[in-house]
Amino acid sequence: MASPSQLPSGPQPGWYPTGPDQLRWWDGSHWTGLRVKNGKPGTDWATTEQPSLAWVFGSIFLVLAIAQFSLGALSSHLSFNGFPMLLLTLLWFGIAAQTTAVRRIPQPVGAPVFIDVVRPLPGEQDGPGAGWYSVSPRATRWWTGSRWAQYVGTQYGIRPTFHGARAFRTYLVMAWVVLGIGVLACIVGVVILVNGSGDGYGFLGGFIGGLVVGGGVLFAVLGGVLLIMSRMQRRLLLLPEQPPGR
Repeated sequence: MASPSQLPSGPQPGWYPTGPDQLRWWDGSHWTGLRVKNGKPGTDWATTEQPSLAWVFGSIFLVLAIAQFSLGALSSHLSFNGFPMLLLTLLWFGIAAQTTAVRRIPQPVGAPVFIDVVRPLPGEQDGPGAGWYSVSPRATRWWTGSRWAQYVGTQYGIRPTFHGARAFRTYLVMAWVVLGIGVLACIVGVVILVNGSGDGYGFLGGFIGGLVVGGGVLFAVLGGVLLIMSRMQRRLLLLPEQPPGR
């Protein structure tokens, strides 16, 4: 593979300026949330590979929030049960909006920028056996011949992983939070179903309770899947401790 300095100019994968003292990673087809600001690699406050899925999550949490507020409106006392769901709605919509805005930045022109803080780049070689090596069933990482680079090849394109350690911790926290919300929603939904029949709002209470339980099951399953996938995410985000083949 040719070194990055030998690659042709144009919107190829690389770091391009998108603002004062800021570079952003272009994966060859669209901008990502990975950037270098004031000489330090990092990420946007929120980013996702699938903004459409983030819009879906935001919509689901919005439905759950409306259901909680509707139930509170039927009771004789003030209820704040819908506010956590509303906050999650705003979070997911914010993630989706941020990612969508980044992808709408005009594509880069000229050659990518090469600075030491983001090297070694994919394609750089300093020993025998340089190349892409599998680190998970659907991802590879660049090996320069003597060390691993902070770049992985995924189904979405080449991605820097300078933020990997923090992203992995965030991933674990999010997985447990999603699982906890699912379990809590299931409990609340069951309580609604049990108590709703005696409040004079049997049909409405049953509908809302069933909706909350259904959402709870969905998120409990999602949280469990995320935790199961955490080992794969670890391989994807963190540098391997051993050379290829060991």
